[in-house]
Amino acid sequence: MKRYRMKRLIGLSAILLSMAFSQGVVTQLDNGSINYSDQTMAAVGIGFVPQNVINAGQARRMALRIAKQDALRQLIEIVNGVTLTSETTMSGAMVDDVINTKVRGFIRGARQVGDPKYLSDTSVEVEYSVSMSGISDIILPPLTVAAPPPGAAQPGTGAATPTTGGITGVIIDARGLKTRPAMAPRILDQNGNAVYGPGTYDRSYAVTNGVAGYSKTLEAAQKDPRVLGNPLVVKGISTSGTNRTDIVISNADVSKIDLANRSYNVLKDCRVLILLD
Repeated sequence: MKRYRMKRLIGLSAILLSMAFSQGVVTQLDNGSINYSDQTMAAVGIGFVPQNVINAGQARRMALRIAKQDALRQLIEIVNGVTLTSETTMSGAMVDDVINTKVRGFIRGARQVGDPKYLSDTSVEVEYSVSMSGISDIILPPLTVAAPPPGAAQPGTGAATPTTGGITGVIIDARGLKTRPAMAPRILDQNGNAVYGPGTYDRSYAVTNGVAGYSKTLEAAQKDPRVLGNPLVVKGISTSGTNRTDIVISNADVSKIDLANRSYNVLKDCRVLILLD
């Protein structure tokens, strides 16, 4: 068991190093990671060669199978820890048998990241990843909003076509507020009313691209395809909810966002990006 834990720490350190130089918002866990910027979850599985194997080829295949099973098991644990909203996590949603079955089925289709690592002690490490879009498709309620006007970007494009002089997205600067990332954050006015949340965005956009993007720097945020072009930048003034994922903005900034949304569908198209520490 001690050797197994050490191997897991070594495997996870590789993920940590690769993320240390990025501007992405990543929650690092003991058994993997949640990347809220690129909307993925990853886990490293470890497999040891069982005793009484017939030959080296069989030993390698069995170790790979064990490593994959371990990675998928870790992914289920990671999904359980994902924050959904300011008050809920996936662990609460997974109590529902239908959701639990669908999520586990989705995770079984996880993709392998890179090649397996064969180590000198005959063990093998394999990283597997799933996209948050599959989880969103299971979890997000079937809410719809008005159809986009002619010429508006369609779901799946990742960002609207920049319009000269037009607003291409909204960046909410929540740095310094101890805001936490979530799959379905909301933007609130100073009276607690939802400016951005379920019912204000198109579900197909939310599933494909995520309800909101996340970044650590304004420079990186402005280059993000979600808001690329001429994004409106507003400052968050506080957070709301137990999980500190909802962001409160001034009523003056609400008016700015409302105007941008009525003119360019920035909220309906999920062209919202949040800056975190």
